[in-house]
Amino acid sequence: MLKQLPNLISSLRLAAAAAMAVVTATAGSRPWFLILLALALVTDALDGFLARRLKAESELGRKLDSWGDYAVVTAVAYGLWMLWPDMVHREAAWLITGFTACFAIVIYGLVRWRRILAYHTLASKVFAVMMPVALALLLVDWSPVPFHLVVVVQVVAAAEELAIAVVLPGYSGPVSSLRQALRQRRQN
Repeated sequence: MLKQLPNLISSLRLAAAAAMAVVTATAGSRPWFLILLALALVTDALDGFLARRLKAESELGRKLDSWGDYAVVTAVAYGLWMLWPDMVHREAAWLITGFTACFAIVIYGLVRWRRILAYHTLASKVFAVMMPVALALLLVDWSPVPFHLVVVVQVVAAAEELAIAVVLPGYSGPVSSLRQALRQRRQN
C-alpha cells in the first residue's frame, strides 16, 4: 500500500487541478484558487520524492505526474484568464510563449508516438522550482521580470525536450538531458 502513495498524491494533483477550474468558474475566488494551486505544487514536489524514497518509481507514476502537471498548467491558464484579466492582457505575449513551450512536447509526442512524453529533464525541474515564485511575484504586481526570466528558462527546457524527442529513435521514458539522449542513441 505504501508504494502506491506517490501515485495517489499525483492523482490528488489531478483532482486539485479540476477543483481549481471549478472554483474559478463558479466562485471566482482568488484565495481558493491560490490555495488549490499551492496544494497542487506541494503534491508535485512530494510525489517524485516519495517515489524515489520508497523505490516505487513506475511508468504509471511518471504518466500521472506529467498528466497532473499539464492539468495544473491548463487550470492555471484558465484561472489567470478569469481572475487576473488585466495581468493576462499585460503579459499576453509572455504567457502565450510559456504555454506554447509547455505544450509543444505534448503535441510532438502525440503526433509522433501517440503518447504524452515525460522526460523529466533537469532543465524542466529547474523551471518547475522557479515558476511558482515568479508567478507569485507577478500576481502581487511586484515585477514581471522574474516571470519573463522563467519563461525563457521554460523555452530552453522545451527546446531541449524537443531535441531529445528528435534524437531518440523511438519512445523513451525519462531522459535527464539531451546529452543522455545522445549517449542512449549511440548505444542503440
